[in-house]
Formats: sequence, structure tokens, C-alpha cells
Amino acid sequence: MGAFCFGLKSIHLTCFTFHTSRPSTLIELILSVGLAFIMLSLGLSLQPADFSRALGQPRALMGGALAQLILLPLVAFGLLSLSGLDGDLALGIMILSCCPGGITSNVMTRLSRGDVALSISYTALASLVTAFTLPVVLSLTAPFLLPSQTLELSILPLSLKVFSISTVPVVIGVWTAQQAPGFCERNRQKAERLANLLFVLIVAGTLISQWSVFTSNLKSIGPTLLALNLLMLAIGLSLGKLLQMSTEQTTSLSIEAGFQNGTVGIVVGSLLGPDLMQSQLNSFSLPSAVYGVLMTVTILPFIAWRRSIKPMTTQP
Repeated sequence: MGAFCFGLKSIHLTCFTFHTSRPSTLIELILSVGLAFIMLSLGLSLQPADFSRALGQPRALMGGALAQLILLPLVAFGLLSLSGLDGDLALGIMILSCCPGGITSNVMTRLSRGDVALSISYTALASLVTAFTLPVVLSLTAPFLLPSQTLELSILPLSLKVFSISTVPVVIGVWTAQQAPGFCERNRQKAERLANLLFVLIVAGTLISQWSVFTSNLKSIGPTLLALNLLMLAIGLSLGKLLQMSTEQTTSLSIEAGFQNGTVGIVVGSLLGPDLMQSQLNSFSLPSAVYGVLMTVTILPFIAWRRSIKPMTTQP
């Protein structure tokens, strides 16, 4: 199906075709179905005009691209340089900084009363370019963070998986809302309630299943991850104000900049390292696993704060 290869000095990253060495588990299937339903419920509440309106706002899209694709990896590398953290855990943080906001960020945007269509546009853009930006960023930073070694990274399957459980359900939801407006109108609130319940269950399940990982690695990488999260939230808010974006758009930008898809980072990290068949979660994956728990601590007050703000339209 094609491959993308990028090499720099002794670092070599390769994108293979559609398979990974880790079989899907029942838990992964349940999570994928749950996340897909959440995105489907988002699609039921959207209209095609929402996406056209988002694409017609170049300042908002420019702010998202700048924050997520350029500033996020730069801030992550800067924090690693200041903290002195290196090795596999440091490279794992760089992997996380290249991940798209993904499904959870879209849900956070809705709960924060942000611009959901813009958030999905950000996610789609980041998911499309991750296949190119991630190997480049890792190739540039790996020589500084860990001894020279060969890395193999399956990017295309990962991008397709993110696309299949985020963008596709939204498209189906939008199409369904257009084809059966009466049915969707009657059941939209039920779908939203179920989606909110699934979100809470997924967050709770993450806390329970990753608690030991969280506690054992918090002291070594927790401060850097927390600083990255808070700094990017602040940068997103500042960019939104600088670009004169609306309150809803600024919320979306801040969330996309500050919250990455930890699951994506775990999968990418698990594809690195020599002991893939012996370990489900290696040291490249640990930062994303810890982050998956840590972000639940910061997102709740952020959601409450943004919900309390009176909406404000885009300034001329």
C-alpha cells in the first residue's frame, strides 16, 4: 500500500503496511466502539454548514496548525531540555507531542461549550499530517534524547485507525441527521446522554486500569507532562485572543493544543523497542499512559471554567 521512510544519521523510521504485532483485545474493542459512538453522537448534532463555516475561517485553522503542529513539539523539547530528562521516557513525551487531539478532545470541546466543528477540523488536519510530522520530529530529537539506535514505526495503520473511529462516525452522524431529521431530533438528547455516560466510564476505566502506571512514573515524568499540558492550554488561549477568535473557537484551540490522544501515543510507543511481543506497555509508551490519567485532573476544572464564560462572537 506504500510506505513513508525518513532517515537522519543513525535514526531510521519506516512506515509499513496495515498490520501491527499486537492483537486487538476485547477491552480495546469495547473502547473503540464506545469512542465511535461518542463521535457518532457528535455528528448527529452537526450540519454540513458547520464544517463549511469552520473551513471558511482561515485564522482559526492557522492558529490550530501553529499550536498543535509546530509549537507543541517545540515546547515539549524545550521542557525536556530544561528538566534534563532523557532516554526512552523523553522520546515517549516527544511521541505524545506529535499526537492529534483525537476523539477525547472533541468530546472535551463539546462539554466545554467550544466550537465542535472547528475541533473536528483540527483533529482531521492533525491526523492527516501526523504520518509526516511524527517521523520527522522523532528523527530530529532522538539523537539528543537517547543513544543512537534503529527505530521502526508503523504510522499509516495508526492514522487509518484514528480516522476510522473519529472522522467516519461523525460523517455517518451528519449523513443520518440529513436523511432522517425527525428520528435524530427525537433521539438526539438520548444519544448525547449515553455519549456523556460513556465518556465518564472511559475516564473512570482509564484511572482504574492505569493507576499503578500513573503512581510509579509520576515523580519522574509527571511534572514535565503537567507543565506541557498547562503551557499549551495557555498558549492556545493566548493565540485565540491574538487572532481575535470567538470564545467558542478559543476554547477549541486551547483544548486541541493542550490535550493529546494518549491512546495514540501508547500505540505508537508500543511499536518501538525490541521487546514488543513480551511487553504490552514499554518505556516509550509510559508517558502517554501517565498522561492519559493526568489530563483528567486538569480537564475537569478547565471544562467548568469555560462553561461559566459568556459566549462572545468573533471580533471584526
